[in-house]
Amino acid sequence: MNDPYDLVLENAMLIDGTGTPARKADVAVREDTIVCVDAQLPEPEKAAALKRVDLKGKMLAPGFVDVHAHGELEPLADTSAAGKIAEGVTTEISGNCGCTPFPLYGELRKRYEREARDDYGWDARSLSWTSVAQYFDRLEGAGCTLNRGFLLGHGCLRAAVNGYGDNHLGTDGKAKMLRETEAALEAGVFGLSTGLVYPPGCYAPIEEVIDLAKVCADRGALYTSHMRCEGDKLEEAINETLTIARKSGARTQISHLKTSQQRNWHKIAFLEKTLLPARQEGLDFHADRYPYVASSTGLDAVLPRWAYAGGNDEELKRLNDPATCAKLEEEVTQKNTSPDYWERILIAGVIDEALREKIAGRTVAEIARERGERPFEAMRQILIEDKLRTSAIFFSMSEENLEKILSWDFVMIASDATARNIKGPTKVAHPHPRTFGTFPRVIAKYVRERKLFSLEEAIRRMTSLPADVFHIRRRGRVTQGCYADLVVFDAERIRDTATFSEPNQFPKGIDRVYVNGKLVVEGGTILDARPGRVLRHAA
Repeated sequence: MNDPYDLVLENAMLIDGTGTPARKADVAVREDTIVCVDAQLPEPEKAAALKRVDLKGKMLAPGFVDVHAHGELEPLADTSAAGKIAEGVTTEISGNCGCTPFPLYGELRKRYEREARDDYGWDARSLSWTSVAQYFDRLEGAGCTLNRGFLLGHGCLRAAVNGYGDNHLGTDGKAKMLRETEAALEAGVFGLSTGLVYPPGCYAPIEEVIDLAKVCADRGALYTSHMRCEGDKLEEAINETLTIARKSGARTQISHLKTSQQRNWHKIAFLEKTLLPARQEGLDFHADRYPYVASSTGLDAVLPRWAYAGGNDEELKRLNDPATCAKLEEEVTQKNTSPDYWERILIAGVIDEALREKIAGRTVAEIARERGERPFEAMRQILIEDKLRTSAIFFSMSEENLEKILSWDFVMIASDATARNIKGPTKVAHPHPRTFGTFPRVIAKYVRERKLFSLEEAIRRMTSLPADVFHIRRRGRVTQGCYADLVVFDAERIRDTATFSEPNQFPKGIDRVYVNGKLVVEGGTILDARPGRVLRHAA
């Protein structure tokens, strides 16, 4: 008789991740791998198991894959990844929007040393890595509940090589960026991400991005982009992204696809008539989207691009200069004429403790009224007091457009969130609810309530599709030979509980989560096991 199974999950209603209809099945696991999926295991084989769990008709699916995640120092500060693992995410891809903590030298190291000190009280020696490979070693030593893969952040790479200014990269700088990209791919990153709206990525010409994306194309890796604009210049940004895809030959991913600000909601028609035909013509690109109508990023995203040039110190100088501030306020006011503009910006993360107690979870307009200041002036003071570290939630999107985008079969579900906890060092006073609710929300609202797509299709968007697009091997499916990343949930009870007013709340209806065959969540409780791995791309 063969060695006993380590685990048999019996009487499951299996959604295998491929989009095929749910079916009754038993699933057997040995060590970290699914070794048998059957309508019903024979009785002798059932008995030959170290652990048997009767799922009593609960849904069994592959662990969810979050392809648009963030988190650089957070994985070292809290290995529980509580916000993600509690909602069934067993694999996440970080390093999006051009931001990664490697290669850690130059101006990039200075920035991370400040953040490590301000956020966690760490000294510079805590940042013990320089290269991608060294960072991966550090993560593997720390352990985690879930699996993590990474992209190489173009903005952080540019900051390490050339600083945060808008100065020309130069021949030597470009050559160094190309070498670093090749080294990162060799170390196992899944591709290159850009944040072309943030400094210093926003200063990069298209030719620079194309050349770096070509390096990805040569290795079968991915190019992902937070585009230069998601609102007023959405058309130009989409066309630039498709041009990069065509000229580089790289498989391409559009991050958090949206139409931002009400004056741009009509541009959903442009997206449909541009993206769908491009895919039909054979251009290899996908997109991701979170299931909310509010975004979240730094509060200083309100400012025009020129305000960021030179890094944080230069930006703070501009915010402290009356003449420059008058110009900034004029530009921001002219661009955003809606009378409720400041009412739709909610303060989220605040580093300064005293300031946090006063403003977290409140709108800029509300804070301004209390202070007796113009909204721009209130925002300026917040940025100065919190040293530009304040994040905000921006209510700028259309529910109708969100549903349209989610209906496209090439759009994956993603959180755009860092794995945080509701307590401890990674807690944020008032995070975006996507931090804790993204994947259950899709099932509860867009499958069960809105009937936008079937449960099987929703699971496909969360599992096999992202695994295929990102070349995450042996994950995203419940089939023999795949790693045993599994989530057990009640299809009628699963739901998000995190809201914009009360965001620090875990979801309901997820009974069990397994990562590499080990139980990490049971009955809503996060267990002590840390079986997650650092994943590496293989072309």
